[in-house]
Amino acid sequence: MPHHASEYFGLSNTLAPTSPTSVLGLPIETLASIVEQSMDCVKLIDQDGRLSYMNANGRCAMEIEDTRAVLGQPWLSLWPEEARDTITAAYAAASEGRSSRFDAFCPTAKGTPKWWNVSVSPIRDDNGIMSGYVAISRDVTDAELTRQALETTTAEMRHRLKNSYAMFGSLLSGFARGVPEREAFAHDMIERLAALGTAQTLFASRDHAPCEISELIPALVRAFDGPNCSVEIEALSATHVDQGQADAIALVLGELAVNSAKHGALGGGGSIVLCASEAENCLLIEWRERSKRPAT
Repeated sequence: MPHHASEYFGLSNTLAPTSPTSVLGLPIETLASIVEQSMDCVKLIDQDGRLSYMNANGRCAMEIEDTRAVLGQPWLSLWPEEARDTITAAYAAASEGRSSRFDAFCPTAKGTPKWWNVSVSPIRDDNGIMSGYVAISRDVTDAELTRQALETTTAEMRHRLKNSYAMFGSLLSGFARGVPEREAFAHDMIERLAALGTAQTLFASRDHAPCEISELIPALVRAFDGPNCSVEIEALSATHVDQGQADAIALVLGELAVNSAKHGALGGGGSIVLCASEAENCLLIEWRERSKRPAT
């Protein structure tokens, strides 16, 4: 959208109608032009919650062709119903002198779905009296769509992993049926696989909160430690991993455990030692195994 000098002067009057003509040596008009050119959607809202100003890039991001259609309208009315309680809470916080930040969905004027990271702060005049609000919205649609795609992929991976555990448990039960010693072993392994699935889901379902390797690995392998096969955990780095990384680690350790149950220490007795360290921005996880079962 084109910029006009009248827009800058109009903004300068809105920003500081009774203030000095400069701030930090910069004319008010220059500061107004800086706000106007911000890549974020910058809005000034009066004490009644009505939109007084929106910068040019904000109008482009919101696909608003005629500013007159939104100026003077309650800012709250431009948002979907499900976001309005959050905005009302942001107003309340600003009235108490606090800034707030939230993420919310709001389609553009043309219906394009978009997600925004929004901050709301109070505006005060020279006497410290609150005169309105400034709201700054950053378009985070790409990041949100990426997050949603990752969640879908992660959920599918968890589903497949649980199916693998269930299938392996069924195979164990089938092979062991009728032989008490094997049935006891199969029951033990099925419980361990169930515990592994629970630990994997526990960490993967954290709402974007990272976890430490020192938490994750013990939760994933603790169920395998038993009299027939000891599982020892050596030094673990304090590395934080996100949800996707935790899922990948759980999948790899799960595959190693299944292979060990079929061909190694978990099935034939022995010991497993794990450790984790960082090297050149990489996380190295070692699984060292000694099995009493002879190699074939």
